[in-house]
Amino acid sequence: MSIIFSKSCEYGIQSVLYIAKVSNGHPVLLRDISETLHIPHHFLSKVLQILTRNGIIVSKKGQHGGYEIRADSTKITLMDIVKAIDGDSYLGECVLGFPGCCDENPCPVHDSWGRSKKSILEMLNNKTIAKLSKELDGKLDQINTLFKTNKT
Repeated sequence: MSIIFSKSCEYGIQSVLYIAKVSNGHPVLLRDISETLHIPHHFLSKVLQILTRNGIIVSKKGQHGGYEIRADSTKITLMDIVKAIDGDSYLGECVLGFPGCCDENPCPVHDSWGRSKKSILEMLNNKTIAKLSKELDGKLDQINTLFKTNKT
């Protein structure tokens, strides 16, 4: 379970990485993504619609249809996916939920959260789908094993 992103965003990131990893220029079926990543089909469909509307992936209809990465994966960042699904204001709010928390009127963890937020934003802006896909090499089997273990 992600502590920063919504479940939709978590599934969106996983799906885009999966599509980038396995597509090899061929569309990937919704059913395959859903079964492999253990994401409910209808929930995943809605997430992929959001990603399609925001230009991250493209949906192809017909017998040879499915989903593909729309643009060069070296240009799609994690932030692009997060903004598409969760918006861009989720890190702007007080981590403790205090209204009016700001530099002039900080909550008890304002400064610490500011440093953490800066690191998170830097990572989201610098990690591309291409980089993450490469980092997944050899780890996809481990991830699939974890999914199977957690489902039994």
